[in-house]
Amino acid sequence: MTGKPMNFLTFRLWPQTISLLAGAALLAACASPQAAKDAKFTDGYEAYQRGDFANALAVWQPLAEGGHGRAQFNLGNLYDQGKGVRQDARLAAAWWRKAADQGMPTAQHNLASAYLAGDGVPQSYVQARRWLQQAADGGLSRSQYTLGKLYEYGLGVDRDPASALGYFQQSADSGNARAQYNLGKAYRDGFGVEKSDEESVQWFARAARQGHVRAQVRLGNRYARGVGVSVDKIEAFKWLSLAATAGNETAVRDLTSLRAGMNDAEQAEGRRRADAFVATPE
Repeated sequence: MTGKPMNFLTFRLWPQTISLLAGAALLAACASPQAAKDAKFTDGYEAYQRGDFANALAVWQPLAEGGHGRAQFNLGNLYDQGKGVRQDARLAAAWWRKAADQGMPTAQHNLASAYLAGDGVPQSYVQARRWLQQAADGGLSRSQYTLGKLYEYGLGVDRDPASALGYFQQSADSGNARAQYNLGKAYRDGFGVEKSDEESVQWFARAARQGHVRAQVRLGNRYARGVGVSVDKIEAFKWLSLAATAGNETAVRDLTSLRAGMNDAEQAEGRRRADAFVATPE
């Protein structure tokens, strides 16, 4: 588990509609003021989905000012993306903060992301960890993953492989492919856990089946070398071919080497398996 963290810093969540439970309340929209607000909120979301950001803003702004958490979260996203408004990272973070203070995990996650990058707020790993912790405790898989990265690198917290592994495990169990890939690396390297080639390859496989390109490279090479699994050049060809098609340079190089030891029939079967592959989210 080496190298500097990069692509987890701005892993944000975007505008969302109300939950299924709240949606059911729309059937009785006149029964309560909150249900009426939720119905209005959904009008804004439908405008957003149509690309009518100005109308979405017009609907969400008064709701957000009135304390509607989801409207506050989505208004923050409009300012973050510059849709219907001039892009303004400071206002985005301010609206996320209002929703985060109401206990909304997605808003807590995006606010943490802003603190990680110093985007609209002063850069602070300590503040990022604070908000990620709340979102992770609320069950948000992406926050569990990102919190694990902070513990892996010691950003805003003491470096703690065991805690990093624990958060990766929570996120991976929820189906997060990035976390599954990181668990694969942890078992490969003995990071916070006893080394296990077999356990490592199982986590790489779960991420690879979801379309995680780097996991596909790892899995392909495991099959090529027989590490944690039996040697299977056809399966190796399949996974490396998928990653190579996605533009991974390591996969292109390794696939070229693999081909040298395969006959035409084996390569044809590997291509057939790659062509039949469909990524399956957990």
